Amino acid sequence: MDKKVTIGIVGCGNIAETYLEQIADYDNVHLIGLTDIITARAQKLADAHNCAVYPDLETMVADEKIDLVVNLTIHHAHVEVIEKILHAGKHVYTEKPLAMSYKEAQRLVALAEKKKLRLSSAPITYMGEAQQTAGKQIADGVLGQIRLIYAEINHDRIETWHPNPVPFFDVGVLWDVGIYALTVCTALMGPVKRVTGYGKIIVPTRRTLDGETFQVTTPDFILSLIEMQNGGLLRLTCNFYANDSKQDHAIEIHGDGGMLYLGSAYKYSAPVEFIEFGGEPSLIPPLREPYDGTEYARGLEDLAEAILQNKPHRATGDHAAHTIEIMEAIDTSIATKQTVDVHSNFRQPKMMDWAS
Repeated sequence: MDKKVTIGIVGCGNIAETYLEQIADYDNVHLIGLTDIITARAQKLADAHNCAVYPDLETMVADEKIDLVVNLTIHHAHVEVIEKILHAGKHVYTEKPLAMSYKEAQRLVALAEKKKLRLSSAPITYMGEAQQTAGKQIADGVLGQIRLIYAEINHDRIETWHPNPVPFFDVGVLWDVGIYALTVCTALMGPVKRVTGYGKIIVPTRRTLDGETFQVTTPDFILSLIEMQNGGLLRLTCNFYANDSKQDHAIEIHGDGGMLYLGSAYKYSAPVEFIEFGGEPSLIPPLREPYDGTEYARGLEDLAEAILQNKPHRATGDHAAHTIEIMEAIDTSIATKQTVDVHSNFRQPKMMDWAS
């Protein structure tokens, strides 16, 4: 492919190196440069990946050579950063979450539409081989009527391995990792209509790798009952505590025809298994050789292809905004002890070309 989408990346924290390694293999993306509030951090990555460093975001978005900016900043900076990029006339691919409120997410989606720009958001792990393999079983009607879904995200005690865990506890387990299961379930089974949530701080005092203690202020355990528009009932459990759960981050989908097991919401090589009702389990082979782990930048590759071919991209702002409304509704339900309706909608993403 000769034509490429030229990109800049804002935010050079932990996930940036992963993105840079992955996009190096894409033939539809060309990296121009990086920027970060800590210039030395951007410079270190730029030296390793042979690209420019911009002193700030304003300088980056003013560069006419850049078509699209990838936002890898911390959660609470997303709205301000994305608005600057869109106002400068650049397409956006952002790490999750798109915003920290549904109202802000709506505003970003509306701004992108007004500017006639692409807005795409992680998580995109439903694009993985295991997830698409499971999705094809659903699309082919193997399960029949889906009535019950169990989704687990047991994400360990993040402070025992992450060098800067506090921002993740500030945003909360639902918004940081529960969003993976929500996005996979909605991508494969459609929108949500109402939620009932329960949350609790189970370990209020944590200790960083440097030995400093900090207080947890958002629930590190969340349980939610989620009613899907398709009639299915989803039970989502997520926490920043359990390390050795056999459920790990798996999703079970139960229909009249049997049970579909997806071993992970975000590992692309996870096992996929089907058990016909009253029958024996059978392993479903992946639709193609799976990526080993999680290819976080796959959504960027999909967006670049969509731009170059003038076709819809899969990870839309509407889908991201719907997921944010779900999480906001769960938070509201926890606070009010009431069931909360979800009003937004979105069009489910098409299966990947290789999975159709």
